[in-house]
Amino acid sequence: MSSLNDLLGTPREAVVADLTDLVNRTVDSQSGISGMALKGAVGAAKKMDADIVSKGLNRLLPELASSLDPQWQGFQASGESDFGAYLVAHKDEVVSAIMTVADNASEKINVPALVKAYKAIRGKAANFIEPALPELGAVIAKHMG
Repeated sequence: MSSLNDLLGTPREAVVADLTDLVNRTVDSQSGISGMALKGAVGAAKKMDADIVSKGLNRLLPELASSLDPQWQGFQASGESDFGAYLVAHKDEVVSAIMTVADNASEKINVPALVKAYKAIRGKAANFIEPALPELGAVIAKHMG
């Protein structure tokens, strides 16, 4: 069985580019007050560094791969064919794993404005992540071959 750590051995730039596109589309599709807060936080971060999303994903890819590997192992053992659907079926564990990675990363940020923005949207994060799980699964499956 393969491990999601294999993502680190694939053309990493392609994985990061696809994940960056997913994050940007997810942010752009948000609406309402929470969506405005998320767009504002990401927009402020991009003003500091236009490539902050891709740089952050590149830095977090090893931890993200490790945190989602239990789901990948379960998916492979299940015989199912759609990793995105598998992620949706296990959304509580998946969102928790992703948020642990994000929380760990936020503790290392030395930019008070970014920390404040993250804390402001942290409670609504599951609402942003859950709808993107099918596409996240598709991106991962694509790069896992």
